[in-house]
Amino acid sequence: MLRINWYRHSGLWTGLGIRHHCGPRGGRKVFTTICLVFLAALLSRCLPARAATSSPVAFVAAGLPYPGSTDVGSMAARRVLRAFHKKYPQYKIKAFAMPTIQGSSMDTGPLMAIAAGMPPNAIYVNFRQSSTYIEHGFLAPMEVLLARVLSKNPAQRHVDAQGHWLANPNAAEIAQALKLMRRRVPKTAWPVIYRHGDHSHKKHIWSMPTSILVSALLYRKDLFRAAGLNPRKPPRTWDQLLQDARKLTIPSRRQYGIAFGGGRDISYSIFPLLASNGSRVVARNALGRWHSVYASPQTAQAIYYFCKLAQGGFTRNGRTIHGAAYLGISGAGNMYWLWSQGHIAMMFGTLSQELIQATNPQIVGIAPIPHPPDGTSSGELNASMLGVFAKSTPQQQIGVMRYIWFITGPRAQQISVQTFLQSGYGQFVNPDLLRKFGYTWLLRQVPAGWAKAFDTALANGVPEPYQHNTQNIYAPMSTPINSALEQNLGNVPRHQAIAQISRLLKQASQRINYQLLGAIPLNVMRLRKIIALITILVIGALFLLELWRVWQYFTRADAIFSSRAGWRRFLGGYALLVPAFLMMIVWAYLPLAGGLSMAFSHFELVQNSTWAGVGNFAKVLFDPRFWSSIGRTIYFVALTIGLGFWPPILLAILLQEVPTATLKYIFRTVYYLPSIISGVLIMFLWRQLYDPSKYGVLNHLLLLMNLCGPIPATIIKLLALGVWISLIVLLIMLPLRIEEMSRPIKAALWVVAGVLVAVTLQPVAARISGGGISAGLDSLKSLFGPFHLIPLGWIQSPAMAMLCVVLPTIWAGAGAGSILYLAALKTVPDELYEAAEMDGARIWHKIFYITLPQLKYLIVIQFIAAVIAAFQGGTD
Repeated sequence: MLRINWYRHSGLWTGLGIRHHCGPRGGRKVFTTICLVFLAALLSRCLPARAATSSPVAFVAAGLPYPGSTDVGSMAARRVLRAFHKKYPQYKIKAFAMPTIQGSSMDTGPLMAIAAGMPPNAIYVNFRQSSTYIEHGFLAPMEVLLARVLSKNPAQRHVDAQGHWLANPNAAEIAQALKLMRRRVPKTAWPVIYRHGDHSHKKHIWSMPTSILVSALLYRKDLFRAAGLNPRKPPRTWDQLLQDARKLTIPSRRQYGIAFGGGRDISYSIFPLLASNGSRVVARNALGRWHSVYASPQTAQAIYYFCKLAQGGFTRNGRTIHGAAYLGISGAGNMYWLWSQGHIAMMFGTLSQELIQATNPQIVGIAPIPHPPDGTSSGELNASMLGVFAKSTPQQQIGVMRYIWFITGPRAQQISVQTFLQSGYGQFVNPDLLRKFGYTWLLRQVPAGWAKAFDTALANGVPEPYQHNTQNIYAPMSTPINSALEQNLGNVPRHQAIAQISRLLKQASQRINYQLLGAIPLNVMRLRKIIALITILVIGALFLLELWRVWQYFTRADAIFSSRAGWRRFLGGYALLVPAFLMMIVWAYLPLAGGLSMAFSHFELVQNSTWAGVGNFAKVLFDPRFWSSIGRTIYFVALTIGLGFWPPILLAILLQEVPTATLKYIFRTVYYLPSIISGVLIMFLWRQLYDPSKYGVLNHLLLLMNLCGPIPATIIKLLALGVWISLIVLLIMLPLRIEEMSRPIKAALWVVAGVLVAVTLQPVAARISGGGISAGLDSLKSLFGPFHLIPLGWIQSPAMAMLCVVLPTIWAGAGAGSILYLAALKTVPDELYEAAEMDGARIWHKIFYITLPQLKYLIVIQFIAAVIAAFQGGTD
């Protein structure tokens, strides 16, 4: 451009001397030729630079619709994406995809991608994740990026060769960007969006909501009419909710008044009840530090009310019904399927800012969350948000910011509303958006009460916990709730239940303070570090001592390798061992060394890691979860070995005694089949068996015993007790009768017998300690008379859950495990059995004197492998 301007402003004809030598016409021809040459030179120099600057910028974005999804939300998202590409063709957006861990995909997917070095540039964020992402440096301040995007100075959007911005926005531009962003964020969500970082004294916007989500009560109008309730008058208060839920509960139809998700995240499911009663989880104290405020009277009252819903007994037509709520086995379970089939009358659902709820308004009604006597209608406030990953390139950050600003802007909203209308979902769109884009004629089709429910929830919504380290807050919040359910506090007088729940909440608050918020006094932490250092030194010394003993055992004074001839003799063997040795070093010991270095540091994925010393070990050693996990793992191993190791041996011995070859093949096939059945099928099979309701297979068989009369029931009880006592006596007498049995086996059998005796006497001892001798005698009286059994929780009961997990694996693995022992039994000479029979040996003598000794080495090897596999299975 400089050359063109020079020729334009100078006397071109005179400057080149063309006019004087070639005349006017010749000068024009020469001038045209020269201009063409100049133009070709300019194009040759400018085209490569232009191609470099206009090359597409690729970035990865979370939240894009799946290619095969056909729902209206995905269709709207695709149209918005096409509009963005049309406006900004220089950007190429790739969908984020990453393998996840079952049950926590929302959390693990992005973290695994960041650790692998391929993070999403537009990263998904919700309220409870936001603090963790901000503190670990995952997110970039967005108001600064928006100021760059909106600036008229292009230098603010470009970098130099070292990757530094050519120019930075001033304070006025940042303030204007902040003002524009605030207009797109609801008032109740602003404290979550605009806040301090962990090491920053300034507030920033770290992520932008792409959709606001609030809680509301969903109810089935058809079930309301069938129960004689007015579907236009849904419950407004807690008392009305409890009454309506009980009226809508019909056990004979397997119909529940209301449903909640269960398991470790049950607190998420009842969050609307907690929020409506004024319960909060985390707040700052006078010193500005985060601490738990979960142990409050409001929380205890809300949990007690929930227990009344889930467990409180009520009478209808002379029959007692326990609870009016369905609780999912783990999370929501099949709650949504039961809802769609008309087995659930009410549930708490989520409403979106644009498409309030895509459901049939003739069947489903929406109302605000019922409020307690002294509270307001409130629920969870959340949002699907996108943030800019801090380690993206400058051009990717600009592209992501433009993308987020576009999809949260009015043009994207208009495209989405048009898509909803064209797909027949106009009546479900937020009325505010219909007015905004001129679709006022559709307002009368919006179901009555839907907009009011959304506005009420948005105005009174309580953000889900978003404070320091609250990413996994729902697990400790759920512990006191599940404990209250296990103690059946819904059927306990109110003052007693509230007192017990308050004690549970205090324990939960302590765990939140110590485990999540790190509120540990400095002197206590110093003492823990000293203990951790001593523990590490002791373990290291024991390890080195054992390593030295092993080295001494395998090193002999007269080793054959003392001479060079010995080394050369086994050189080929060493050559064969070298590849395996190198693979072990690379794939086992080097990662172990890397993990060891991480153990002594505050490891960060994005920011610089810092030295932690033995701080991590101090936290683990004094974390009750660590010792609890070890205890539960040992318990799992004991159940797996105690119940699962000997059935394959016994099954092999029994199959060996089958008289005919045809029956042998039939029985072996029957017992082996479970091991080749798909694990998914086994899971669904046992899930039906473990259904905690009275309609579950095992509970149904159990409750059939209640139909027995007093005499048959007494006979069954006494027979079961006799079999149990016989098993204990057998375990005690076998070591005494069989002298050749080794001492470890005798001790193991006596330990098992002692455990069985303790399990038998524990209920009687508990009653005696609680109510005296008379209470103990009452427990013995229960052996006589009819059964009074109730449905068992099975997998939902902490006392039975581990056993319920182990039983399917034993059932599926016994047949496959017996094949190896069957093959080993073929090697036992028949002459030994014949000689034993001539000497008058019985079946027990044959087993303990011939069969088991012959299989001793195989049993030992299998036992070691089973223990290792059980510990690995328990860890997984």
